[in-house]
Amino acid sequence: MRCLLLLLLLLSMLPLQAGGKKPWYERRRQETPSLHYPHELHKPALEEAGLGCLSCHAFSALDEKSPASARRLALIANEPLKSICHACHVVDRSAPARCTLCHAEPERIWPEDHNFQYLKLHGSDARRDESACRECHLGLDECVQCHFRRGSGSEQHAPGYRYGHGIEARLAPADCGRCHNPSYCTDCHVRMWR
Repeated sequence: MRCLLLLLLLLSMLPLQAGGKKPWYERRRQETPSLHYPHELHKPALEEAGLGCLSCHAFSALDEKSPASARRLALIANEPLKSICHACHVVDRSAPARCTLCHAEPERIWPEDHNFQYLKLHGSDARRDESACRECHLGLDECVQCHFRRGSGSEQHAPGYRYGHGIEARLAPADCGRCHNPSYCTDCHVRMWR
């Protein structure tokens, strides 16, 4: 039984030894060559916050003495994860939040459903789960660039909507508040009653 297990183990390693498929951690590094991480910019900010390399990286280079093991570990464990980067750049926004600062080719990190038709079809997804959009689209400025540009053909409401909007505003006022601030209503309604 032991011999069989040992034989299976050795056979499973043959493709790696014979130049077969690379391990997942090496493939991932090849798949994201456009990722740029400027250590020289992060170091002063981390030191100011009282944080060190281990705040982002899973192990220190000093932990491993064997060069071969250190290289293997560096490929697997020494890459910061998305959640670590996003903690400062997305969640608390204590660092710049422009994707292109680190991702030279942002289309490589787009979700699979963001294909060439998605710009026309994104509205139903946004209404269903706006929080999913906000994982990457941090503010309303991206929405406003298209939806409030006069004559763009991408207005949020159909022509004539203002004549029947009161019913919808009474039924779901929070929906209006996603795009409009409270003074948006009073700008017109105060003038109407003068």
